[in-house]
Amino acid sequence: MALAEKWGFEADDEPKSNSILKSYLTYTFYRLQAEGKVLENRERGIAAFNTGLVDATYEAIYACFSPSNMEQPWRFEAFCKAGSRMWGKKLVASFEPLPQRASYVEKKDDLLFDGSRTLQRDVDHILLDNIDRLPQAFLAEELRGADDAIEALDKTMHAEDDTSRRAAYDELREAVEDNVRIKRRLINRLDDAIELAQKRVEWNFKTAVPAFYPTKNTMSLLLPLDLTENEQPDVALVVELMESGAYIGQTILTMKMAYNNARLICRPDSDWLNTSLRLS
Repeated sequence: MALAEKWGFEADDEPKSNSILKSYLTYTFYRLQAEGKVLENRERGIAAFNTGLVDATYEAIYACFSPSNMEQPWRFEAFCKAGSRMWGKKLVASFEPLPQRASYVEKKDDLLFDGSRTLQRDVDHILLDNIDRLPQAFLAEELRGADDAIEALDKTMHAEDDTSRRAAYDELREAVEDNVRIKRRLINRLDDAIELAQKRVEWNFKTAVPAFYPTKNTMSLLLPLDLTENEQPDVALVVELMESGAYIGQTILTMKMAYNNARLICRPDSDWLNTSLRLS
């Protein structure tokens, strides 16, 4: 029913798996619940929410549910348009106004990056807590000379299961934390990438992509970080505007995570964030 759009990543093993659509619907519902926009009418036996998607003529698409006798109180029935066919008619007969779309943007600062503001960054969270999101080529280059760190990195690449991989990354974090020289080198490379990203935004304001950060329930801006110097972003920096007026780079996201967060707001119109991106 929905307007044509790529809902899988080209680099995925299963590009037609609709992984983007699954993420979109999951977090859209999460946001609608928080806003009290998932409507229920027990008397008429219907619950519904606005998916935020539209058909080829830009008619809103709703998800409709009926009461269930199972553990879950509602059972999915159909996607529909208002007034169209059985569930579309039942939707109109049950709710006035109809379920509203999720809201994200509250002010222009949610959409535009202001280069005149200071941008700080949480280096420990980015470089240590999320070291598993950093490109392995980048780490291999910057960890040179630290044998214990290189050994731990090699373990992450050859781990046979998730448990072994997590243990190897824990070992890698400890090795980086204990080596001031290596940590300083990583921080310098991170800062260089952030500076380059800010220059890109200054050249083209569309470089900063608005996104919704589900775990914090906040709006943020995504900046591309090129850490391997191949002119392609490796990860996205999540930038949040603080009450003081300064920005803080809270964390980094893989490219897949970044696209999924940005798609909640709208389909990204970006030269660096799209479904053909390289997945890290």
